[in-house]
Amino acid sequence: MSETKKEVKEVLRGILMAIILYFFIQISLTVATGVDNPISVVISGSMDHHGASLDEWWMEKGHEYAPYGVTKLEFSQFPYANGFERGDILLIKGVSATSISVGDVIVFTRDSDEIPVVHRVVEITMVGGVRYFLTKGDFNSVADNYHDGETIGVHESRIIGRVGGIIPSVGNITLWFRGIVGTDA
Repeated sequence: MSETKKEVKEVLRGILMAIILYFFIQISLTVATGVDNPISVVISGSMDHHGASLDEWWMEKGHEYAPYGVTKLEFSQFPYANGFERGDILLIKGVSATSISVGDVIVFTRDSDEIPVVHRVVEITMVGGVRYFLTKGDFNSVADNYHDGETIGVHESRIIGRVGGIIPSVGNITLWFRGIVGTDA
């Protein structure tokens, strides 16, 4: 067999192994997290603190949490108090609506958008035995204005999960590739 054929065979074997490894990891993460798509790349700046320290960020944005009774001390103890940047990879864990607290960063769907939203819970209300989650992107000036019928907030049935981990910047490759092929990011 010629050297070229051997090299082609090795490359194809490597590609096949990479595909198998990808699916093994994807299936393992799906089973472990209880979420169909347990990995998400941050594509917007709605949770970005733009490199500011918590003190600097709170000086600029803290007043936006006052209507929800959230203090700087409370915020500092929230998961991911320093937000996320575009290109970070988020690991999503399936959770029950009853386990979500103010300050958690949740992933949810909306009727109007295929892409899930990742925002922080600032208030939880109960209406007729159903939980509704008022959310806000840390960088956004106001809370999200999502309604489910007459009730403001994200209906508990729209919750995909809660952010359970972060891998900084690795998703920039995905954002770069989406830009090359013309997919909105």
